[in-house]
Amino acid sequence: MVWYGWDARTGTWNGPNSFGPPGPPARRLLQAMQSAHGRSWYGPVRVCPPDEPETRFFALVHDLSDCALAAIYCDDSKMGPAEILVAMPPERRAHLRPDFAFEFLAFARFLGAVNSGAELQIHDGIEAAIQAANAAETLVFSVSSGMWPEDVEHVLSRCIEKVAFALSHWIEAPAAAQPEA
Repeated sequence: MVWYGWDARTGTWNGPNSFGPPGPPARRLLQAMQSAHGRSWYGPVRVCPPDEPETRFFALVHDLSDCALAAIYCDDSKMGPAEILVAMPPERRAHLRPDFAFEFLAFARFLGAVNSGAELQIHDGIEAAIQAANAAETLVFSVSSGMWPEDVEHVLSRCIEKVAFALSHWIEAPAAAQPEA
């Protein structure tokens, strides 16, 4: 899994950051996604870092023809998503829309996660990452809105990783083929 992202707080594009083969995804989260009717799911994502209280997020996810998209919201936020995430397994890239980078960026901008002036840097970063991708790599793109407090950013990061791994497992194989853990 190769990760790229935009950090709205610092105005920087980062990546590639490689993660080893993901272990088993969060079982309950994956089962909830698989049991959803249709190709979308909305529900809670709980994160409990060591020595810290549990934090609850909500994720709205969609299985699209070329990727899976998730908008991650903080528990009581009325401000919009804290993070927008896309997971794109290699077998889905064959179906990649020609304007994927533009469409993803337009969606993130519409939700208020991207400030004016950042569009070209994000667009070009996504395009370059897709062009440079190894045929076997799952790509993950994330856009951080900067709405989550910086001192607890590590909690949001754990949530994003949890959702990204679940998304990639959810769309890589049909629900019937998913292992039960």
